[in-house]
Formats: sequence, structure tokens, C-alpha cells
Amino acid sequence: MMMQPRTHPAIASQHYRMLELKSRVESASPHGLVGLLYEELIRSLDLTIFAARKGQALIGNAHLVKAGSILVALEGSIDFDAGGDLATTLARVYGACRKGLNDAAKSGDEQKLAEVRDAIGDIFYAWQALQPG
Repeated sequence: MMMQPRTHPAIASQHYRMLELKSRVESASPHGLVGLLYEELIRSLDLTIFAARKGQALIGNAHLVKAGSILVALEGSIDFDAGGDLATTLARVYGACRKGLNDAAKSGDEQKLAEVRDAIGDIFYAWQALQPG
């Protein structure tokens, strides 16, 4: 009788999380997709803060890189024609958050990461309040 190799629980958990996320993306409205980006951004920031607390170097940290990429995606999705002043303000906030991430990566500043996380959390809360129907 040949035994099947066991999958590490962390790998299995990540696999199921990715399947769940894929399912959510496939069924989401455009508004919901932006909400998913915010959720993933907050998750990445939380994991980056956790790494900083453990004293890990942040330059090249996969979660920090992912957070930066999501900020770029959010900034790229802004509709400046329809968004008016709000679009310009969001672009400034996203730019400031990207700068904050870069500064935190260089210095290992957990407080700077927390400030970025708080700013994104506030925007996400406002976005959820706009959830249609």
C-alpha cells in the first residue's frame, strides 16, 4: 500500500483561500471587485505589519510588494472624468500611501505602515457604505 504524501496545512489553507477568492472575483460586480482589492490590500498591510513586528526586513517583503501593486491598480482604476474632486483626492491618497510604504520599507517603520493601513481602512469603510442595493 502506497501512502499519499500529506499536504502541509498552510499550503492547503492558502490553496482553499485562493479558490474562494477566485470564486468571489468571478461573481463580483465592478463595485465588488474594488471592494475585493481593498480587502486584499488590508490583508497584505496587516501581514506586512506583522512581519515588521517580528523584526523582518521589509524591502522585498512579498506582502508589502503586493500592497504596493494593489495601490497602483486602485489608482489606475480611478475614473477622473466621472469622479471630479473625489478622484483627484483618491489619487493623492493612494500616492501618499505608496510613498508611505516605500518609506516604511526603507526604515522598517511599523508606525508608518499602521498609518497607511488606517488610511486605507477609512477608504474601504466609506466604499462599503456606498455598496449598491
